[in-house]
Amino acid sequence: VGAAALPTRLMAGLLYLQHLHNLSDEMALEQWLESPYYQHFCGETFFQHDFPCHPTSLVKWRKRLGEEGCEWLLTQTIQAGLKLKVIKPASLKRVVVDTTVQEKNITFPTDAKLYNKARQQLTQVAK
Repeated sequence: VGAAALPTRLMAGLLYLQHLHNLSDEMALEQWLESPYYQHFCGETFFQHDFPCHPTSLVKWRKRLGEEGCEWLLTQTIQAGLKLKVIKPASLKRVVVDTTVQEKNITFPTDAKLYNKARQQLTQVAK
């Protein structure tokens, strides 16, 4: 009696995507609703136009799984990838990080900055 349980693939997929993209519960569901890729990843065969669950369902799943459960899911995912030969064992030995997508501490010239720099230079010349 009560509501039917949500599919494990759906909930595990949502939690994985949420963690991967650093999304809130609400944003994870919004992204799922808009993205056929998210929906397919979570086990849907046809595009859905309604939310799959309430955001509190993600909270409940996270609490139920705990940290150990999340680690177990990650381990199982990696083992499945190795078994299906989608992941090569050598790719697990080293992490390659591409820093070109990380934020840099570089300021870009804006009109206000350029005006201020010109003002400072004119002030120096005038002195």
